[in-house]
Amino acid sequence: MLTVEVLFDSKAAAERLAEVAICCDDAGLDYLIRKLHSLRGKSDHLHLMTPAWAGEGLDERKQGGDDYVLVNHLRIVHRL
Repeated sequence: MLTVEVLFDSKAAAERLAEVAICCDDAGLDYLIRKLHSLRGKSDHLHLMTPAWAGEGLDERKQGGDDYVLVNHLRIVHRL
């Protein structure tokens, strides 16, 4: 399980700020570590998406609570 979720509350909305929560179990953490490791040593990027967005890597069941909005696409960029 691996999700990325954004928290929007009234203060954050007023300041145009948000909190991002990455929620995972051990399998999700291992997956994320492998993906991040694949970027080491090169200038590249990767995409993690939910199945609803025709991707893989991110689950669609929210874990952070009712105030969070699920993110369907996470792009991780590594620059050398």
